[in-house]
Amino acid sequence: MPDIASFLPDPDESVTEHTIVDADAERTYAAIGRAEISGDRLLVLLGGVTGFADRLAGASVRRRTLDELLRPELGFVVLTDEPGPARIVGLAARYNPFDRGVARLAPEQFASFDEPGHLKAVVAFSLHPQDGGRTLLSCEALIRATDDDTRSTLHAAWFVVGAGLRTLARRLLELIKDEAERSSAS
Repeated sequence: MPDIASFLPDPDESVTEHTIVDADAERTYAAIGRAEISGDRLLVLLGGVTGFADRLAGASVRRRTLDELLRPELGFVVLTDEPGPARIVGLAARYNPFDRGVARLAPEQFASFDEPGHLKAVVAFSLHPQDGGRTLLSCEALIRATDDDTRSTLHAAWFVVGAGLRTLARRLLELIKDEAERSSAS
């Protein structure tokens, strides 16, 4: 399994959360993609990632999975996807309240991307089989700014940003765990 730090060495900030899943690594890995994120109020609150704009417009929100969120069309770069041990994605986003956006990068461009004003993030879901058919599921996020000004802003806001990211990671792990255990029970 590749080390997450190999995709983003020397991060400025990081978050790591874990949970034990009562399902084997194969079912848990499959649940990463199938976990339903639409309709989750906490995810809407933390980032509007589950159809908040559609709700405001009065449109019905269709079911969305974590796989759909982590697509290249939304700016995510698949860095590694090894069924069983790990799924690692990257994202480069402008860190400016007045000029937001993501850099659409190919996997081979991610490591060298260094356009000022951006944050690069790597998110890894890793799975470690445990005794009794259980799995230790981890979500780790590394964040690094592409320049000193952005780094300074990140550090100043980390008290709030870090808490939100930690809560987001915990919630994603809960949704994946629920999906894996539900599929394991059937």
